[in-house]
Amino acid sequence: MNALLIPLMFAVPALCIAWLLPGLDPLGRAMVGVAGSLCLFLLTAQTMLVLRVWSPLGGTAVVGALCLVMVLLALVRRARRPVTVPAAREHEDEDWLFDG
Repeated sequence: MNALLIPLMFAVPALCIAWLLPGLDPLGRAMVGVAGSLCLFLLTAQTMLVLRVWSPLGGTAVVGALCLVMVLLALVRRARRPVTVPAAREHEDEDWLFDG
């Protein structure tokens, strides 16, 4: 059970963070999501330790609540502004590359 819990705990915040970044390419979103997930867990643990309220269940609950806030923020943002995909440009004349 613990072997599945740890990747899941890092995957959920990573997906929430990646969902907030629609403008990046998929690899960039994944990298920012993983880095943000790690930072979220570390900052949550540090804050709870400084405040002397650390508990594993409490830390997981705080990260879950922050993920819920991120999902709600993404839903509100998508409802207000639909995602537009830029139109593909016409084939530009790139023959100058091959002129010799």
